Amino acid sequence: MTVGVIWGIREVGPHFAPLWRGFEGAGEVEKKNYKEEKPFRFVVMSDVHSDWENFRKALEKAKTDMEIGPSFAESDSASAGKGFVIIMGDLTTIGIKSELLEAKKILDESGLKYYVIPGNHDIWWGRKFEKDVWREVFGESFTSFKESGVKFILVNNGDGIGGIEEFGSASWRSGENGVKQLTWLKKETEECLKVYCLVFMHIPLNHPNSLHVMGEESPLVASEAAELINLLVKNQVEEVFAGHLHFSSAYEQDGLKTTIIGAIASERNLQSPKFLEAWNEGGYLRKESIFLSN
Repeated sequence: MTVGVIWGIREVGPHFAPLWRGFEGAGEVEKKNYKEEKPFRFVVMSDVHSDWENFRKALEKAKTDMEIGPSFAESDSASAGKGFVIIMGDLTTIGIKSELLEAKKILDESGLKYYVIPGNHDIWWGRKFEKDVWREVFGESFTSFKESGVKFILVNNGDGIGGIEEFGSASWRSGENGVKQLTWLKKETEECLKVYCLVFMHIPLNHPNSLHVMGEESPLVASEAAELINLLVKNQVEEVFAGHLHFSSAYEQDGLKTTIIGAIASERNLQSPKFLEAWNEGGYLRKESIFLSN
């Protein structure tokens, strides 16, 4: 089967605020001109659910659009740094190690630079047996990095029962060296008062029309989601990207701007399989939905 686009949706006008951030106070604010920054493009995907055929299609399409070769991951590659992929969880059906290994194999074979966080399906098996299968395959489940002055923060909120912080003594929910994720996130988002920040997670923190959000299974986690919203708004995070709902939407609620990404999987999908491409252009971050063809 060939890979293609049935049609794409390009946002009219700037979807985000200008890509600069200055300090408030006396004197003139120096605005960093991102038009002079190197161009970059990134792709956001979610909810593969072991649909490996569609996953390969989506990655191949992303590679073509970012105009990169198979040696992208090599540090000395001439095409290195042109783009990357963020996978926001639910690569698998129940998160057994063989599924996670297959997902990693496909990602590695794509030649793309990628970042990946787990969804609720990816941690189901690990939660049941209190074993961090995710880390055995992918390593850390939350991280941050910068690209052309933009800070990307990837949050693991796939555990709808335990939340992002450690409850009780289940140490497999904590990060490397026992670092708790909420403590880490509070520190990471402090910089968002000075730089342009985008946050990525699997389960949305809120939604105007759906109850399928962080905390639907647990009052403790719902309270934690409210704390996260306050934290991200207070530190002026520009936008949150999430998956989980298997349909795309964009909204602002509780002062937090959110984009929901559609699903890659063909089954149990309320829309046609799709992913999101984003790039900097004219001082703004633009985005476009890419639908997979049959």
